[in-house]
Amino acid sequence: MIRFPNTLAFRLTFWYTLIVIILITVAFSASYFLLKKTLDQSMEQNLIEDIGEFQLLYQKKGLDGVKREINRDMKSDGEEELFFQLFDKDGMRIYSSDLSSWGFLPDNQELIKQVFSTEELIFQSMRIPGEEYEVKAVYGLIAPDTLIYFGESTEETENIITLLSNVFIVILIIVIPLASVLGWVMAGRAVKGIKEVSRIASEIEKGKLEQRVLVPAQGDEITQLVDTFNAMLDRIWVLISEMKEMTDSIAHDLRSPLARIRVISESVLSNENTPPTFRSAASDTIEECDRLSQMINSILDVAEAEAGALQVTKQKVNISQLVQDACELFEEVAEQKGIKLTCRLQKDCYIYGNIQELQRMLANLLDNAIKYTLANGQVSVALTCNRQNIEI
Repeated sequence: MIRFPNTLAFRLTFWYTLIVIILITVAFSASYFLLKKTLDQSMEQNLIEDIGEFQLLYQKKGLDGVKREINRDMKSDGEEELFFQLFDKDGMRIYSSDLSSWGFLPDNQELIKQVFSTEELIFQSMRIPGEEYEVKAVYGLIAPDTLIYFGESTEETENIITLLSNVFIVILIIVIPLASVLGWVMAGRAVKGIKEVSRIASEIEKGKLEQRVLVPAQGDEITQLVDTFNAMLDRIWVLISEMKEMTDSIAHDLRSPLARIRVISESVLSNENTPPTFRSAASDTIEECDRLSQMINSILDVAEAEAGALQVTKQKVNISQLVQDACELFEEVAEQKGIKLTCRLQKDCYIYGNIQELQRMLANLLDNAIKYTLANGQVSVALTCNRQNIEI
């Protein structure tokens, strides 16, 4: 099953091409019927003029002159193109051209009587058995007692109509791919602004909040979309900035009360008269204060980094040695909780970075692992590296 792209550009191209095809088809249909009607009217007019010429000829040269003119017409145009018959007032045929190419002509005695009684022309369209083209015929009086019945093939008219149909097919074959290409180009220009908005939204999703949509004027709808989107980004940026400022302020404000809590806990812990239960609580309080201090410092460091004020020095660091030092540092803490700490390290793995931040990262990982592992559990640390990656 063919699956077409479900994109706005494809749908616009499809509808544009379809509308062009419909318009061309409507224009062709109108031209076809108008041309056919015009050709039919022109053929009838020619038949009327021929009747008039035969009337004048009959008045000047009589019936024999009419017969001679018919014979000349048959020789010049061919027996396949024309036929003639002459009838008297009683409906008897008094002359006929060679009808061998016309097969069977219908008996039209009623029409003959009607023409003699009304003296009006009667046109007839018919298809002779075995003939490819339709025949246009006329009944008319050339004298009060003589009626002429003649017709001619519509081959020439049909050929013009066929030619028009072939031209329509050729135009359609050319126009469909051309309309598709033009529609695709126009659709691409129409959705360019939307694609740019989508691209910027993708960049923002990755954290690049400073990005803005910049597209040339493409109509009120796209311009309004871009302006609204940029205004939304500005508003989000303001809100995030205010939240960061508030977070920084809270972090700074927490330092002082946290420091006082730690000092009070240290004084309780250092007092020899403090009961063991209070000493244990003071020790836990000091430990949690240190954790909070690390968190606050991390928040402030992130804020400084985003503001561009944090100066981070990078150097070549032996990450294998750094992980080994971290394992040794937390080994005693793990033993106190009854946790087995194992380290499987690949030697001489180097990374380009800030040694203090790397130490903090490793400390956080190990601290959380030991904190959330049950007693008698196990924490395993593994380090592998290659030319492209380091995995901890």
